[in-house]
Amino acid sequence: MAFQKGTLMHWEMLIGWVLAGGLAVSLLALAWGHVDALRYYGRRNPPRARSPWPSVSILKPIEGVDEGTADALATFCRLEYLGDLEVLVGVLRDDDPIVQVVTELQRRFPHCRLRLVRADLLGTNRKSSIMEALWREARGEYLLFSDADVSVQSDYVPRVLDELLAPGVGCVTCLPRSVGARTLGGGIIALHYGCVYLPQWMLARQTTGISWAIGHTMAVSRSVLDRLGGFRQFINHLADDYELGRRTAQMGLRVVVAPMLVDCTMPHESLGRAVNRLQRWKRTIRRARGPASIGVVLTLPTIWALLGVVWAPASVQSWSILAAVLGLRWIGAWVLQTRVGMPDWPRIWWLLPLVDLLELWTLIGAYTGDRVTWRGHDYRLLPDGTLAR
Repeated sequence: MAFQKGTLMHWEMLIGWVLAGGLAVSLLALAWGHVDALRYYGRRNPPRARSPWPSVSILKPIEGVDEGTADALATFCRLEYLGDLEVLVGVLRDDDPIVQVVTELQRRFPHCRLRLVRADLLGTNRKSSIMEALWREARGEYLLFSDADVSVQSDYVPRVLDELLAPGVGCVTCLPRSVGARTLGGGIIALHYGCVYLPQWMLARQTTGISWAIGHTMAVSRSVLDRLGGFRQFINHLADDYELGRRTAQMGLRVVVAPMLVDCTMPHESLGRAVNRLQRWKRTIRRARGPASIGVVLTLPTIWALLGVVWAPASVQSWSILAAVLGLRWIGAWVLQTRVGMPDWPRIWWLLPLVDLLELWTLIGAYTGDRVTWRGHDYRLLPDGTLAR
């Protein structure tokens, strides 16, 4: 009996130390990500003057139209760039609603070289099929891919080129800043972008380094994409953006995060649809990065504090630690938002603990399922990261 009691105490102490260690590491990791984000996005150097300016093609793969699609696309028609610039919108169907939007924007912005490109479906990843057609049709020396819901400032192109033309750089990507969160689901995604995603990326930038990209901006030279063979190699992969960055890094070139955020219009969606979106992203990361994806739990101190409460629900100390962690989480997020300027923060800040819980829930789901829904289409995510209908 004494032996069993001693063993039980040993396990209780061990679990307690694990929870304390996880909490300490996650607090340190989150603080590191916040500090680097504050420093990195405090940079606001004007773009370098160049002569001549290289030719650039902005490539927008789009299916369907949301409330903010037309306004977001219009920001690309207002870009200020001294070099040769074109904007190409790729579609899979002639009757897609985006065709009418592009026609109207062509009328409103006759100075903008905006045109449509009709793509064929080449694999299970519909977006990659469009991007393959876009880059083959583009005339620019440098290619900037961007998602449909992204809005940009007028100096977007020169600032991306500042990073892309640096020695040894093969790909540039931009992180999102949410705008227009008007629903519970939109608020969840907005806080994920600004308070989870952003510090995690900054932490990775300082530790493991970045060797992947995201669809908000993927900028590469035509020569790099030529060497990769375009998108045909990963036409069936869910994480086409991850694959583009990873394969660029494998060529010995650097993947760089530009020190600017692009605005991303938040969808008017329910909590359930937001959870499905988070789940798709987590399953994508799990397939793309393998076991390393579990490390994200070491950036979520709220989860470790909550596990402490679950382990010792009658302990005043565990509840006090949870309250302190929540307070620190809110303070850190608020300080971060004063720098990045997320406009929805004053209305949705109170959702942050729920976002942290959903991060854990969807991380568990990444290892317990393989179904993803993307633009109304259902897929099964295979172990190699490819999609099956």
